[in-house]
Amino acid sequence: MKQTILKIFRLQGLRRSLLRCQISDQEIILNLGDSRRAECPRCGRWSRHRHARGQVRRVFHGSGYGRRVYLQLRISRFACRSCGKPFSERFDLIAPRQRRTQNAEQEILASLRGRSFKSVAARDGLSYGTCQRILTRRVDPSQVPWPEEGSISLGIDGHSFRGPQLVNTITDVRARRTMTILPDSRQDSLTKFLKNIPENVKNRVQEACIDMERSYLKPLQLALPQTAIVIDHFHVIQDANRRLDEARRIEQEGSRRPIPKILFSLGQEKLSASQRLRRDEYLQLFPNLKEFYWMKEQLRDFYRLRSKRHAQKRLQDLIEIAGFCEDAAMGQWGRMLERWGPYILNFFDRRTTNAFTEGTHTKIKMTKRVSFGFRNVQVYIRKALLCVWPLAVIFPWLPH
Repeated sequence: MKQTILKIFRLQGLRRSLLRCQISDQEIILNLGDSRRAECPRCGRWSRHRHARGQVRRVFHGSGYGRRVYLQLRISRFACRSCGKPFSERFDLIAPRQRRTQNAEQEILASLRGRSFKSVAARDGLSYGTCQRILTRRVDPSQVPWPEEGSISLGIDGHSFRGPQLVNTITDVRARRTMTILPDSRQDSLTKFLKNIPENVKNRVQEACIDMERSYLKPLQLALPQTAIVIDHFHVIQDANRRLDEARRIEQEGSRRPIPKILFSLGQEKLSASQRLRRDEYLQLFPNLKEFYWMKEQLRDFYRLRSKRHAQKRLQDLIEIAGFCEDAAMGQWGRMLERWGPYILNFFDRRTTNAFTEGTHTKIKMTKRVSFGFRNVQVYIRKALLCVWPLAVIFPWLPH
C-alpha cells in the first residue's frame, strides 16, 4: 500500500520509506523516513556513517486530489570515511535551500503556460515573486535548444513587447521550433546573438528569412556570411499594399471623393463581380492609382512563378517599368525592389517563409492577453518561451 502511494505521487526509487500519510480537507502530508546511506559528492563513495540528523523539513510537492501535497522529511549529514569530511546528503527532488520539489515547480510552470501569475499564485498559495523566481530559474533564454543535426533555417522577426518597444523572435522555420527571444530589437543585440552561435551550428545554418530591415541584414552578413538571406514574401506583399493604400489616400484627399480600401487591398480573384466593376470605375478615374494597383497584382503573380530564372526576368521587368513611371513614389518602389532583389529571389530556391514565426507571435500575443500585460521584459521573454518551448526543454528529465 505504501509503495502504491509513493508511486501515485512520483516518489518511487528515492531510497526512503513512507512512515505515514496524513490527509485533511486542505492538504496531504507524506512523512518520509531517513536515508540509510548517502553518496559523497567529493569521491563518489557511499557512506552509512550518519554525522548529524537534520531538522524536519516540510516541502511543497504540488497538488493532488484537490489538496496541497507536502513532504515531511529530514536531510541528514553523513561522514565519508575516505575523505574524512562530513557532507549533506543529496535529495534528487529538492534543490539546495528550496522549499518546493521539482514536481511542484513543474506543476507551477505548466499552469503558468495558460494562466496569469495572479491566478496561479492564488491557486497554489504562492506569491507573484515566488512564481517569478521559479520561472527565472527554470527558463533561460540564453540556453538556446539548437538541434543536434540537420540543416537550420533561421527566421528572424520582431514583435511588440509594450507599445513601440520591440523584441526579436528567433526560430527555426523548417523544423518549426522557437529558438529564443532577444530582449530588444537593436542591431547590436542581434549581432551578439549571431556571433555566439556555436561553430558546429553555424556551419548548418543554410538560410535566414527576414523582412526588409537593414538591422537584420547587416548582422547576418557579418556573422553568417555563407548563409543565404531570404526576404519573406508576406512582407513584400504587405509593403506593396501599404504603398497602394498611401496612393489611394492621396487620390481620395485630392478628389474629395471616398475610395473604398477593400476594393484594392483584396486580391482580384477574391472580389465579386460587382466589386470588380466598381474597382474598374475607380481605376479609370485615377490613372495613377491604376499603376500602383497593377504593380501590386504583378508582385502577387510574381510569387506564383515556378522557376527562379523566370522570376529574375519578371522582377527586372517590374523594376524597369517602375523606373519609367513619372510618379516619384513608384520610382522609389522600383529602387527598393532593385536593392532587395537578390534576397527576394532567394525565395525561389527553397520557398522559405516566416509563416511559423508569425504563428509564434500569435501564441505570444495570446499569452500577453491572458497575463494582462507585462512590465519587465525579462519576465515577458521567459513567460513567452515557457508557452512556446516544449516542457522537455525546460525539464530535461521529462521524456522528449
